[in-house]
Amino acid sequence: MYEALAAAAFSPEDPEQVVEAVGRLRRRNPDLSRDELACRLAGRTALLCGAIAALGEHVAFQALALDRMLLSIARVSGRPASPLERAGAAAASVLAAGMAEGLRRGALRTSRLLPARRASLLPPVASVLAAGAVTYGAAQLLGLAARRYFFGRGRPRT
Repeated sequence: MYEALAAAAFSPEDPEQVVEAVGRLRRRNPDLSRDELACRLAGRTALLCGAIAALGEHVAFQALALDRMLLSIARVSGRPASPLERAGAAAASVLAAGMAEGLRRGALRTSRLLPARRASLLPPVASVLAAGAVTYGAAQLLGLAARRYFFGRGRPRT
């Protein structure tokens, strides 16, 4: 997984999966604006990362999914990411996945403190829900930051 992330970061072109995902999304939703397409990409990635976190630990997969989301949002914005932005997207995705994993572990520890005497399923169910919610929120926030950056509301003028 990290090899694919490094290849995406240092490649002069977008990965094939990014190009295909953006093309498929545009064909399926021709009436949506670029910003709406970016919102949809962020939402899909957030759901995917939330589900993976709820099911178990796979930080590398989440980092790769977040990186592809960032590159897809850049492509949808009309201007693919520059080499520096690619490297920054890879670093941001690894950091976001790592921070989400730390928060997920904290949520799991906290949910284990719930009383299990009355409802024995409460701690495991709360753990799964908390892990998914934390990671979903982290992915949505990263998508929001990417949309603000790539759609010109936070991008420095060159």
